[in-house]
Amino acid sequence: MKKPSAIAIAIASLAAGLTVPPAFAQSSVTLYGIMDVGLARVDNKSGLGSTEVRSGNLYTSRFGFRGTEDLGGGLKTNFQIEAGLSADTGAGSTPLFNRQSWVGLSSDDLGEARLGRMLPIISDLFVASLQASYFGNASAAIDGAATGPGSSAARFNNMLGGTRVDNAIKYQTPSMSGFKIHAMAALGEVAGSSTAGRILSLGGSYSNTSIDAGLVYHERQCAEVGRCAAGKETDKIVGLGGAYKLNGARYAALYTREKNALNVQGNDADVLSLLARVPFGQWVVQGGFQFLNDKTALNQDIRQLNLGLNYLLSKRTQLYGLYSHQTVKNGGKAGMFSSTSSQNTQNQFSTGIAHAF
Repeated sequence: MKKPSAIAIAIASLAAGLTVPPAFAQSSVTLYGIMDVGLARVDNKSGLGSTEVRSGNLYTSRFGFRGTEDLGGGLKTNFQIEAGLSADTGAGSTPLFNRQSWVGLSSDDLGEARLGRMLPIISDLFVASLQASYFGNASAAIDGAATGPGSSAARFNNMLGGTRVDNAIKYQTPSMSGFKIHAMAALGEVAGSSTAGRILSLGGSYSNTSIDAGLVYHERQCAEVGRCAAGKETDKIVGLGGAYKLNGARYAALYTREKNALNVQGNDADVLSLLARVPFGQWVVQGGFQFLNDKTALNQDIRQLNLGLNYLLSKRTQLYGLYSHQTVKNGGKAGMFSSTSSQNTQNQFSTGIAHAF
């Protein structure tokens, strides 16, 4: 019988939750994930109503590995790889680990640096600290989450839906009395140009027991050698937001401004998002309002109301119900969760179960 390789033994040990070989004794690896699946009703999907078993109504279903090794003296090696999946069909993302894939070093005194595929800083600060995904329905957000082609929201992307960045280098300072500085650069890797396709981000954050706040600047060059073609310009996004935390409740406001969205000259928009999330024992009531001010000649402003009610069965498992209503001005088509309406309005209701492991 052929003897198993050392790599095969290590993988089998991780999967079984066993102690890894002595050479890796100072390392720890965690398998984690979320399974979220339920029923969804869309009142207008290309002109017809649709009832679906849907994955990721509240959270994107996913699994991943994260790990760390203590190198001593406050220095650590860290990594994370994360894959999306459809809990309703079992289909995995393509490529497999398309959500995050990075490795880096962290120091108590010097901060943390990472290299690989990562979320942009605007997502780190506002989704993580303001819990922007709780605007009522993470997948129905109008500021970066997936929207169906042809919908008015698809012309913009203020990054809060979590558009991930390839070939990136990210750094954040250690906390200085609650303040941190964040920076990221991603190479476009276009032959003959050091700027084509390049992404740059810079931000600052503050956090204490009652306040989270952040300010971010983000830009993306068009992916063309030399000067961008006519009508193409640098996509620029500025985000400013804050949250107030009290007795488990969270109240937040977030403003983002995008200029030349998706590198299209003059494709500008502002988005204002408001959030309230309040626990009542095992119940959590959440609601949000978003307004997108379309500054193009189309003037297809978008208004969206999101409401949610969660029941916490445990620290890891919850039942939820979500409702979202979107309206678009001046003949624009509404669209949420990659479902585009044939009209300027759309309603979506979903209920399901989410389990984190």
